[in-house]
Amino acid sequence: MVVEEQCCLKVASSLSMTARLVLALGAEAKLDVVPGAVEFALPFSTLEDACKVDKKLRELERRNFSKDSLIRVAVVGCGYSGVELAATISERLQDRGIVQAINVETTILSTAPPGNREAAMKVLSSRKVQLFLGYLVRCIRRVSDSEDSAKEIDGDAVQNAAAEDCHEKYVLELQPAERGLEIQILEADIVLWTVGSKPLLPQLEFCEMPYDVPLNARGQAETDETLRVKGHPRIFALGDSSALRDSSGRLLPATAQVAFQQADFTGWNLWAAINDRPLLPFRFQNLGEMMTLGRNDAALSPSFIEGLTLEGPIGHTARKIAYLFRLPTDEHRLKVGISWLTKSTIDSVASLQSTLTKVFSGS
Repeated sequence: MVVEEQCCLKVASSLSMTARLVLALGAEAKLDVVPGAVEFALPFSTLEDACKVDKKLRELERRNFSKDSLIRVAVVGCGYSGVELAATISERLQDRGIVQAINVETTILSTAPPGNREAAMKVLSSRKVQLFLGYLVRCIRRVSDSEDSAKEIDGDAVQNAAAEDCHEKYVLELQPAERGLEIQILEADIVLWTVGSKPLLPQLEFCEMPYDVPLNARGQAETDETLRVKGHPRIFALGDSSALRDSSGRLLPATAQVAFQQADFTGWNLWAAINDRPLLPFRFQNLGEMMTLGRNDAALSPSFIEGLTLEGPIGHTARKIAYLFRLPTDEHRLKVGISWLTKSTIDSVASLQSTLTKVFSGS
């Protein structure tokens, strides 16, 4: 096993002999790797992030974009989050915008099952998403910043330009990560960042009488197979906060599926530790992977049926059913199910009204 460079984290030492601490802080977007990303890119990892993205898109949609001036959205990263964003936003904008998806690898969804990757490629192609594969973002800057040194415009012209276009635009410089590709310069009205994440453990405040919690180079707590932090039997860690290796010595991926299963084991092991019962070793069970590709479109590849991929409306329905089964109680399932059914009905009525309006206006 490769021994990673470790650092120490200080956490409170005021736990009683029966108390237990669970570290489950999640992670945040890692924006500080590219100049301009912190200032100009929007991350997409929390509910607050999603609300900011929606607000920005609404602002852009309210503007009068013409056929020669479409809304341009740049999505950095073509993992699950990036592909889901690109597919959903392209469906939302339709002919009012252009989505540009950038990935350092020469394919999208490099770790996904082939069926999910193929389904996603079909959707992105059908919605005319522009893919820039084999590129990394060198920097992001405002259009005004790059033009100020190249152009001199008199005061009246500046005021007129500001009146016509008062929102910021951005330039992304793309550097080839593969041979044979040329440098690309993209312009965007909004830049969405889905690449990289960093755990929040290193941001915990220190105390006077600390424990030393071993962290790996990524800022995750090293845990044993029972999800206890190594050297600290009363501290558990899971999800993005945990660095747990499988039987082959590889770190488990920081995905929701892994964290969800770890939560069940952590709950049991907390009870077992308090009641002097044996703790269960965590064993990840890969149930497959699923992704959303739009309002009524998704892809799902279950692990128990090799080669099967449900896509389109069928995949969308299967994905919702899977989420319903994961809800904690029947009451939750009923409330969420009714909410989804109501929303689906409203969307269907709105779609029908839109279709009828087009038909009658055309005649």
